[in-house]
Amino acid sequence: MNLEAFLDHMYHGQERLSRDEIHRGAVTADLPADQLAVIDGLPEGEYTQDEAAEALRQVPELLNPGDAGPAAGTARA
Repeated sequence: MNLEAFLDHMYHGQERLSRDEIHRGAVTADLPADQLAVIDGLPEGEYTQDEAAEALRQVPELLNPGDAGPAAGTARA
């Protein structure tokens, strides 16, 4: 299951979910480790489905901010 399909499933009948609810759902759905790592990077808060999708698209950038600089790649999960 990809993250988009996972969010479709999680938000079925729901308007907003917290980061913790999304994370618990991901663990229950037994998502692969790489997808769980992305969800782990989701900031605390409540999200609509569109907000969650956008935030999850940004997480890899936040975890791996590029190849330049001494901190590049040090925040990997």
